[in-house]
Amino acid sequence: MKAVATAPHEYMANYVYADGLGPWFGAARLCDATGSRRGSFTLDGETWRVTLSYQESGLAPPDGGETPDGTPVEFDTLREFRLNAVVDDEIGERKVKALIQPRWRGLESESGKSVARPLWDAGDAVNVRVNASNVEFDRVETVIQRAAGAVTLDPMHFESRSDEYSVVVDAARYVRLHRDVSGPVHAREGPIARLGHLLESDRSGYRKVVQDDTERAGYYHTVTLGPKRIRECFPDHRVPKELKHYYARNAESMPDDHPLAHPKLEASYQSSRWDETLRPADHDLLVDELEEAVLAVLNEAGLPTQPLDEDGPGGGRTFVEDAYFDAETVDRSRVLALNLERVESDQRNVVVRQLADGLSPVEWDSLQTLVADGGDVSPAEIAEEHDWHPDSVRRGLRRIEDMVVREQGSVALRSHHVAEQVVEALTAAREGVRNAVGAAANAVQNAERKALDERTDELIAFCQANGIHVEEREARLRVKMGYLADESWSELVTRLKRYWVDAGRDPERLKDAETHYRDDAGPKIRPARGAWGRGQTLG
Repeated sequence: MKAVATAPHEYMANYVYADGLGPWFGAARLCDATGSRRGSFTLDGETWRVTLSYQESGLAPPDGGETPDGTPVEFDTLREFRLNAVVDDEIGERKVKALIQPRWRGLESESGKSVARPLWDAGDAVNVRVNASNVEFDRVETVIQRAAGAVTLDPMHFESRSDEYSVVVDAARYVRLHRDVSGPVHAREGPIARLGHLLESDRSGYRKVVQDDTERAGYYHTVTLGPKRIRECFPDHRVPKELKHYYARNAESMPDDHPLAHPKLEASYQSSRWDETLRPADHDLLVDELEEAVLAVLNEAGLPTQPLDEDGPGGGRTFVEDAYFDAETVDRSRVLALNLERVESDQRNVVVRQLADGLSPVEWDSLQTLVADGGDVSPAEIAEEHDWHPDSVRRGLRRIEDMVVREQGSVALRSHHVAEQVVEALTAAREGVRNAVGAAANAVQNAERKALDERTDELIAFCQANGIHVEEREARLRVKMGYLADESWSELVTRLKRYWVDAGRDPERLKDAETHYRDDAGPKIRPARGAWGRGQTLG
């Protein structure tokens, strides 16, 4: 399968070299002798300019002038060393910045704060904080080695990286799209917006959707999804990501033939959105997931995933080359689909199924609170608001678990889309609409009557909202309910009685009615009068 090759953008990592403090001492000697060093090298036909300089570290020398592993450190003030390499072109944005930092057991800052992590057991080592742009991830270390050699720092120091301690902090890949065709990506119903609204919990967890059109349409649109939400779209992906469509500042003033007049579509790794760690050894996994995410968004937006001929659809104007993005076509094993229609359909069907089966009063009240509340809600808060027992609320929430997410004492609707569906259903039920998300199947049979007074409308709406079906054809009323907890039966019949009497119906007929419902033990049939068996009366 042919597809466009994405280009690397930002990359940040910490590379740990656990063979002692040699690289740090070597950089110190060079800077002590000359203050700074300059050099150059050629790699893949490009000339790189290199500088080695220093900055104050804020680190404290080891007690007694010696590290716990016995390495003498005879400095009163500790420095860190900047080894920077940048390609010598007119743009100057292909670069690698490497900050060489000392590490040893018990290392502290000058203020006494621990610097090496508490379980540091690598001994004397060097951490190289990497900040690169527009360099393939697996080429960054090669650039560091060549840059070291260019300033006469032994490159062998940077060949024994410890992946047990080295971590990738940030990584991004992108394509540049022509501004005339990128609209479907950032549209209100486009893939970035739909990812954010469909796949994030409505009330809990991390949620970030940005739609900034201050300078122009599509100026800065992003969605950030954690690993759980990413798997909703890509079952075999595990890396949390941000998907972003954005323009450079002042892009509007650029001529059409300038690359910066056109936006980037980018996928980036979000290390802060999970508790796991990616190592430099995971570069291939990282590249594959980022590329697949970019291509999937293109595909979902209806854009081609490979460059087109000038005479083809779109006039060959899907992609715009820049200094670091060549819009080359490569072979790929697959181009994934987001399948947002499937996710949306699944979530809609959950709501339809739950409402069509009928909701108990406690379930309905819980949904009303979840729709209306703007923050985390606990079952106890729902119970207090609607005068339910907390155990009844918890059981009700378990019965609608497909629609909600319950975590550590709080509850939320499962997604923004589920919330929208529930709002529609609640609104329809309050207005007495007979076909409210399928709940009309449970409407009272005589709702076909043309002249209903206001109280009868309220009775019908109550029955629709609570999944109650009243059969009046037989001499004895039959009241069919949905799935209920045992104590909810009495509460529901009592509330039905109030609407029934207010609508001018015969209270004795309801009192003699036969009620049908289900609970954890199976189907139940009980006389309605049992709901008033403890001194309550009709009328």
